[in-house]
Amino acid sequence: MPSKTARDRASLCSFLFADGRQCHMLKKNNTSPFCYFHQHNADVVDDTIRAGEHISSCLTSDFVSNCSLTAALCRTFISVARGDYDLKTARTLAYLAQLMAKTLPGAKHELALSVGRDNMDRVVEYCLARVNENFRRPQANPPPHRLPQPL
Repeated sequence: MPSKTARDRASLCSFLFADGRQCHMLKKNNTSPFCYFHQHNADVVDDTIRAGEHISSCLTSDFVSNCSLTAALCRTFISVARGDYDLKTARTLAYLAQLMAKTLPGAKHELALSVGRDNMDRVVEYCLARVNENFRRPQANPPPHRLPQPL
């Protein structure tokens, strides 16, 4: 006769260790499959993944501008301040951002050489429009400003 019934096992944490053993702590609540400690670890991992996706959403394309790099850095600083990352990860992200910032002038020079200085503005506008569907190209001829007519 088993020492625990199926009903008793249903109230146990469902975390499995690497060697196949199951955690014997009680579940945190009825909606959570894990005990308090394993649920906390799972929440930390989920929060870190969400923070990483939030930061990387600025850098999702092949074209990285100064503005998108700055936005990603701002999101990184906010995530570090909230405690989403440990200091080692934060230092690594800051170092990578520093490397990316140092390569931007070289990339700008390379782009200018490959497409020509005259076409560079059009190429950048085209890339920004592909990255951001809400990007609005400046109007070629803005409408003249009208003064209100007195009644």
